[in-house]
Amino acid sequence: MTADAANRLVEFARACKAATRVVSMYPASHPNIQTALTRMVAAGTAATDGGAFVLTVLPTTILVEGRALPRPDSSVEELAALLHQHHIGELRLLAPLTPGGWHLFLSLLGMQPEELRAGGGITDAWQSAGGGPIEIREIDYAEVLREREAPADIDATWVTLIASCLAGDERGELDERTLTALLDIARDPDRLLEFVNRLLERGRAAGHSAESRQQAVLRLLRSVATFAAEHAPDEFDAIMDNIVSGTTELDPATMLALLGAPAVGTGVNLGGELRARYGEERLGAFVAENVTRDRGATSRLAEAFHALAPLEDTRQVALSLAEERVGMGPLGDDPAFNDIWSRTVEMLLSYSDRDYVDDAYDQELSQARTFAVEIEQINDDPPDRIAAWLATVTDSDLRQLDQQMLVDLLRLEDRPEAWRSVLELAIGRLEQLILVGELPLAGELVRTVATVGRDTRSPFHADARTALDGLTGTGLVKTLMTFMRQATDDDVPTLSAFCLDIGPRILVPLTGALATEESRLAVRRVKDIMINFGVEAREPAKTLRTSSNPAVRRLAIEVLRAVSGAEALADLRALLADSDTNVQREALRAIIQIGSDEAFRTLEDVLKAGAPREREAVMAVLGSLNDERAAPLLIHILSQTSHRGAGETLYTSAIDALGRSGQNPRSVETLKSILYRGEWWAPGRTSRLRAAAARALRVIDTPAADAVLQDAAKGSRGVRDAAALALTLPRRSRPPGGAA
Repeated sequence: MTADAANRLVEFARACKAATRVVSMYPASHPNIQTALTRMVAAGTAATDGGAFVLTVLPTTILVEGRALPRPDSSVEELAALLHQHHIGELRLLAPLTPGGWHLFLSLLGMQPEELRAGGGITDAWQSAGGGPIEIREIDYAEVLREREAPADIDATWVTLIASCLAGDERGELDERTLTALLDIARDPDRLLEFVNRLLERGRAAGHSAESRQQAVLRLLRSVATFAAEHAPDEFDAIMDNIVSGTTELDPATMLALLGAPAVGTGVNLGGELRARYGEERLGAFVAENVTRDRGATSRLAEAFHALAPLEDTRQVALSLAEERVGMGPLGDDPAFNDIWSRTVEMLLSYSDRDYVDDAYDQELSQARTFAVEIEQINDDPPDRIAAWLATVTDSDLRQLDQQMLVDLLRLEDRPEAWRSVLELAIGRLEQLILVGELPLAGELVRTVATVGRDTRSPFHADARTALDGLTGTGLVKTLMTFMRQATDDDVPTLSAFCLDIGPRILVPLTGALATEESRLAVRRVKDIMINFGVEAREPAKTLRTSSNPAVRRLAIEVLRAVSGAEALADLRALLADSDTNVQREALRAIIQIGSDEAFRTLEDVLKAGAPREREAVMAVLGSLNDERAAPLLIHILSQTSHRGAGETLYTSAIDALGRSGQNPRSVETLKSILYRGEWWAPGRTSRLRAAAARALRVIDTPAADAVLQDAAKGSRGVRDAAALALTLPRRSRPPGGAA
């Protein structure tokens, strides 16, 4: 998109992200709310300065006029995810909104999507609340799925047809009844594509080889084309166009099988028809599909590309169209997209097997296509060929052999000096294996040494333990952190077992490395490893509380709660005063999850005797929780804390949080007492607290809560007004604080 559109979108996303968080945490009268809404109004006004600002929402990004950002932006990605959760497919900003309008819209965004959908969805909620110059296009995924559903009898019929196609080699050509059914499918390009995909999936699940699956697709498409030419000649061109359109999603190997298939008898030359009908648009779609799937081009794709587009001009245009398609998809958001596409273009435009196949071997390959040879009959391999085969033993194979020798010696050697020599060699080899990325081999080696180190009856117990402790003083941890960032999820168990085998001494340098670690993935993986160490991780985790990285401080909270339980309360209490709201929230969640009387007393002490900043932080976080385990604590706060003067804001936050904390019967009674409580000397405060209690009862949405509101709607004037207004709100909603 243009630079101007990108700037407006990014600024709008950042303002929306910040304002949504603030609206969910504070009542409407809080100064932070006014600041956030002022910025939101400015961003919305700038966005609509040139007219309607239309946002097309994808799961991970937002498009403006069908165009993506020139580079990814985390705020746009987070806003896209938030809108997508509410099934918003398009958001049209028609004109600037007032602060109140933005407050209402952001409050709806902050609600649980399931709650809104239960009441009809965010569009209905927005319109019911009064709406404004925002049009929401909400996607009905249930309807989408219904549109994609096949007729009721399609599965049984298709299973039979697919079985016929896969069994074609054994049963001969497809019979006329089968071909008639397949021709009917081929009249709809979408159904034909779905049938081909199901055919490939069924063949894979049944254990058919790749070649067998390719032949099944070839047999299907060629038979349908030939049958159409003979029995429905008026439809032949349309059927062929449907067939060709469906091949854009095939893999290159299957495409090459189709292109290389000769005409059989009087049948249609499928390869020739494909070449004749594969224009630039279809070729671009074929390339885009395979590049997206494989994250780049392969030699098979290059071969198919050149077979379909012999002319240089056609290739250039097709690649331009493919780049646009790929850029609009998930791969286009990848930071490495430009490098991936550059390598793709280089391979597809300059592909030739001359660099990989010498002339002599190419001649042998050409001859091999014309006859078959029984391998068992060949016994005249010359020495130079045998030598060439032996040279194919890789470094990895040699390391595996060397590894097995070291493991066996560590297990079998019983001479002290000899064993220590093997241990020294094993530790040196261990460091080499880690550096070259052979973590499974390194894990097996360290596990063997650790087994000896844990066996107190072994004469080499102390030597093994000392050697493992010595590893923690090297550059090992730096390499491990690289693995934490780059390893796949399948590699993580090996990584965790490796650290556990080295022992708890690795925790100190590991936590030290976390202090400056920026990768969230690496931080999460280290957290899981620390938890696996149990109570031994407590002291190292405590050192992370002072990290400058909020993600690391949150990691410390999770580890302390997991390995220390109630003993971590003192450490968690200190983090309630953290400068980062998310850290405060996690510390409070951890204390609530401990759930003991001592945990609640800890929070009560903070609210009674803590510094003003601590008390405000605790209440702000409590006000944003949706955790039923917080209900007893909130009830206690509302029964013990003053609601007068400066305490009113905190008290209102506790009321709102109690409404969201679930369907606790005591919650209803507590809110009822607040609703009916009146102070004639403070009518304004009484009205505000009653309105908050009524809204909270509406959010609880149980028969008991509804009964309280219905009875209150018949009561005295102040109680009646608060209850009546709450009853007009959508059920299970979190209305804007202070709206009454």
